[in-house]
Amino acid sequence: MSEEPTRTGMLQRTFDILGAFRPNDVSVPPAQLARRAGLSKATGHRIIQEMLALGMLEKTDSGVRLGLRMFEIGQLVPLQRNLRRAALPFMSDLREATKATVHLAVLDGTDVLYVEIMQRADNLPSRVGGRLPAYATGVGKAMLAYSPRYVVDRVLEQPLRPLAPNTITNPDELRKELSTIRRTGVAYDREEATVGLVCAAAPILSLDGAVIGGLSVSHHVGSISPQRVAPAVHIAALGLGRTLNRNLEFRRDESRTRDDNDEGA
Repeated sequence: MSEEPTRTGMLQRTFDILGAFRPNDVSVPPAQLARRAGLSKATGHRIIQEMLALGMLEKTDSGVRLGLRMFEIGQLVPLQRNLRRAALPFMSDLREATKATVHLAVLDGTDVLYVEIMQRADNLPSRVGGRLPAYATGVGKAMLAYSPRYVVDRVLEQPLRPLAPNTITNPDELRKELSTIRRTGVAYDREEATVGLVCAAAPILSLDGAVIGGLSVSHHVGSISPQRVAPAVHIAALGLGRTLNRNLEFRRDESRTRDDNDEGA
């Protein structure tokens, strides 16, 4: 007789189910979702029913889909909310100046996680909430170049698998590329993540040089030169970093003021 899953096990299985949804899924039959998550049909059914009751999933005519509760929770993540809010004006100006798609991303482990995307009419495959290996993207390399050594070492501990013919898969070559990015402040994706797509990217940094996120401008090969838009991306990332730092200082001042008032009350 199998034991009842522990709470940790249940949480892991829940995340496995959430991670089993694919970008183009509108609705997925529960049995198929359980199979993708590596769960038995019975275990998957039980967990999916609980997720439906909690609003994490919603029923459809053909299966289940992610529920509005997941969207609501996602909007509460402070980094995503604050970074996205501050970035939107910069992204809008950058899109108008370059006539290309603008990405806002953060580094999540060894992956790039896309927080916001302002698309042009070019049907790029990226999506908000999507992720790619950091070493294979311009914005990922921009953030890795300014990350602590242990973060880069963690990336290099894993095989650098090719996503496209131009993906950098040699650790020494990647280290050399990151060194160049630190000197110039700009990274490029030369059809390294997707054939036919190139980009210029720059890191968003705090006052002490810590990586907050990254901005990139992506477009189809031949439609625009990455080197031509690189200065605009760099300036936008610098401006966004300064804005975030000013906002942080403002919140700290507000907090100190509240503390002083509380002590004087």
